[in-house]
Amino acid sequence: MTKTERWVLVLSALLFAWFLGAHDLWAPDEPFFGEGAREMLIDGQWLVTHVNGVVNSHKPPLFFWLIAIFSIPLGAVTEVTARLPSVLAALGTLVLVMRLGRRWFGPRTAAVAGVLLATSYMFWDKARWSQIDALLCFLIWVALSAFDAWRAGDADGRKAGMLFWAAAGLAVLAKGPVGLLIPLGIAVAVLAVERDLGSFRRFAPLVGPLTFVLVTGSWAVAATLWGPAEYSVIGALREHFVERGMHGMHHVRPFWYYGERLPLSLLPWTGLLPGALVLAWRNRKTSAGLRVAFVATVFVVVFFSISTEKRDLYVLPAFPAIALMMAALVATIAGWRDEIRGLPEMHRRWITIGQAIVGGFFSLVALAVPFLHDRVEYLPSWMVYLLGGVLLATGAATLVTAMRGRAFPSVVATAAGMAVLYLAATAVVLPAMEPRKSSRTFALEIKKITAESRAAGHDVVAWRAGNIPVAIAFYSDGLYTVDTNDVEVLTRHLRQDALVYAVVLMSELEEIPADAIEGMQIHAERRLSRRDLALVSNRSPRLE
Repeated sequence: MTKTERWVLVLSALLFAWFLGAHDLWAPDEPFFGEGAREMLIDGQWLVTHVNGVVNSHKPPLFFWLIAIFSIPLGAVTEVTARLPSVLAALGTLVLVMRLGRRWFGPRTAAVAGVLLATSYMFWDKARWSQIDALLCFLIWVALSAFDAWRAGDADGRKAGMLFWAAAGLAVLAKGPVGLLIPLGIAVAVLAVERDLGSFRRFAPLVGPLTFVLVTGSWAVAATLWGPAEYSVIGALREHFVERGMHGMHHVRPFWYYGERLPLSLLPWTGLLPGALVLAWRNRKTSAGLRVAFVATVFVVVFFSISTEKRDLYVLPAFPAIALMMAALVATIAGWRDEIRGLPEMHRRWITIGQAIVGGFFSLVALAVPFLHDRVEYLPSWMVYLLGGVLLATGAATLVTAMRGRAFPSVVATAAGMAVLYLAATAVVLPAMEPRKSSRTFALEIKKITAESRAAGHDVVAWRAGNIPVAIAFYSDGLYTVDTNDVEVLTRHLRQDALVYAVVLMSELEEIPADAIEGMQIHAERRLSRRDLALVSNRSPRLE
């Protein structure tokens, strides 16, 4: 690793870890993983995760294990320990990307690839959030880096193959079958494009799959033999392949979804994407690196486009490949001929036009800040104008340098401006959003108000509360609610003679029979995750 690459890594670590614990774990995803790790530490059930006191069948345990391990020295899961695995995984991905960039092109191009990846919005966002996807992305690129080292002749097929299959096994333990399907699919697709499928027989054909079976099978067997009786590995696989992949469970989206979402997720580098794809396509036969990057990008996007279940973060494994293609475009137009050997020249407009559009867009958004302030009344005026000022400076610098035909300086201006914007947002904006986003206060209110009822053996029902029951469990230190969307379950609960409590979605109270809510009392209200929720009881506690 060169000195420049080390500086990229250090500055990226600052971007990812800056004010990492300055705000609580926010729904929809973060409290889920934090609570699963907390319950591991409390009940010692490490083989199969429990969340909100219930067996979790749709997320494998690796990410929960990492959070729990980082939390052991503190004796509790914190905001920092819950997010630390994502930070480290993102930094690991940066190391791999710069290593590939150095092998395929040269050290300057490698450093540019690292900068582009670290400052792309979705990669930065997931690098500091408690979600599986940064870890999945890292493990997939560990596997692909081993595959590429073998193709380049830098690694023995047996050792590289074992690393490939071991990383794929860990990726499966992080997020299920997709952890194998993506790296294996990309590797096979690359060899198919090169008309060299037969060479895969030299890539640890026996010991590699056995390594994968050892990694995944040891956990599957242990979970089946010693895990809770209600957990089924086969059932979990069915959920991933049939319910989630084919029919969709929570995020059903049309086929073209990523055509709409990917350009936004790639900001501020969306303008470089057309030129990067054209460069890779034109040189797919002469540049092994661009060929792998192009195939990886297309495979990931098409794979998740076919799936019924879609979220923007699912295509995160394509971002390293996109960053490498964009870096090659920058190096080609900057004239680094010692690194981009054999690649034909491309006109600087492939960068400047896209950069000018993005710079103009940022400038317009910044100028609209005075008119948008009323929509973000939860932020102080100075904070909104601070972000608007940084965005305006970034957009103006990008636009001016691009309009003058200075391709590389426009990239530098964008990267520097976005880094400042990210640092400002994490230091002042995210903590200021805490009252709107955090479930901590609501959870503690619920814990206090319902204490006597729970001590008497009565459950607290959470009706159509989305992901909030998990956050309640985490911040109340183990208040497990009966989570349901069934109005009949809530009705039976409220019709009890004893004093009982429920967390309900206020906008759908009309579905509850009148006799069940006749004496209902509201004790606390919060708007969380775009839901107006309330803690209610079936009668006044004073009547008890």
